[in-house]
Amino acid sequence: MSRILREDSAEGLPIAKNGPFTPDERLQVYKNNTHLTLLDLLKDVFPVTTILLGEKFLNFAGREFIRAFPPESGDMNGYGGLFPEYLARLPNLNQFPYVPDVAKLEWLAHESYLSPRRAPLTGAMLAAVEDPVNLKLHVQPHVFLLRSAWPVDRLWHEVSEHGEALKDFKFEAAETFAAIYREERRIAVWTITEGAYKFLEHLQSDPALAFAAETAMRAEGDFPLDKFLATLLQLELLAAPENA
Repeated sequence: MSRILREDSAEGLPIAKNGPFTPDERLQVYKNNTHLTLLDLLKDVFPVTTILLGEKFLNFAGREFIRAFPPESGDMNGYGGLFPEYLARLPNLNQFPYVPDVAKLEWLAHESYLSPRRAPLTGAMLAAVEDPVNLKLHVQPHVFLLRSAWPVDRLWHEVSEHGEALKDFKFEAAETFAAIYREERRIAVWTITEGAYKFLEHLQSDPALAFAAETAMRAEGDFPLDKFLATLLQLELLAAPENA
């Protein structure tokens, strides 16, 4: 697919030469249909971004993205991951610097929706641990983290709820931390503190509770570890050990 989308001529491509259309004409029809399909896919994955940019601009940016980054495989679930980064490089978006982070949030929501849910860690399992100092906590694979210089979590919620009818939304730069996760068939975006962000971020690379707690408290001196752990258990965002 990647080669066909990049080629301007059908020469050397496995395209039939019979029928009323030339191979080059067949190639153009295929490219047009594929571009439309991929553009619809991007709009499905990035609906809030589409509303913020407007249909016309999204069509332009989407087509340019598809030309620059055509699919490398037939698995369309993984297509579009580079779109937020691509948007961040567009000079046309200098006056809307928060849009790439909104797109990143939407991509993480897409990944979260497709990620598995493991059996959750329970309070009873946690209480049964003999040596809490060496306790290891595993974050569910459907949990993703986002850090932004803009309150894109609030914007995502508001646009998701009101769509193009959203009016009088005050939006100013503010460092924001969010956890994106899946509740059955629904995506949740949870605004968290920097300490909570650092705690989960550490656990995702190293499940040692003691070191994760230390990292969180360096970022947030009064980080409420016990309360946050209780919330994680309630939301089932920690996974039970695989041998449990």
